[in-house]
Amino acid sequence: MGRWFAAFFLLCVASPVFAANQHPACLNPRATAQSYAIDELFAIARSCREEAVADLFYNRAQHRQLLEKYQRFENSLIHYGDRDHRAYIESYRIYIGLAEAFSLRPFTQNEKLTLARLNRAYEQSFEIAEMRFRGYDLIADRLERKLKL
Repeated sequence: MGRWFAAFFLLCVASPVFAANQHPACLNPRATAQSYAIDELFAIARSCREEAVADLFYNRAQHRQLLEKYQRFENSLIHYGDRDHRAYIESYRIYIGLAEAFSLRPFTQNEKLTLARLNRAYEQSFEIAEMRFRGYDLIADRLERKLKL
């Protein structure tokens, strides 16, 4: 009996300690990620206990990192008179913005399903954006049709 009491006491005392190691944003993944820097988003992702929430913050950080990379790439191409990729950058940014906005709708019943869909939207858009910026427009178009984006 004493062991059970000790185990119960340890569980009650230890659970807030384990939860304290998480960033507060892990408990509310619907909060806006725009107020955090990219490095902070990666740190939040590492601190989250739930895998889907950690993936979401990682994907948000990677999205912002890729946008910066693509914008630097585009600025360097404009100086050399090469083709204009700004429409791709904007469509990628808007697609993720819409995915985030629709996931925040208040009538969403299943939080885990919403997180899974949002993470899948990030991953699919990463793949399409990378193909476009590597010059594989036909493959990216085919993938968009297949995914019905």
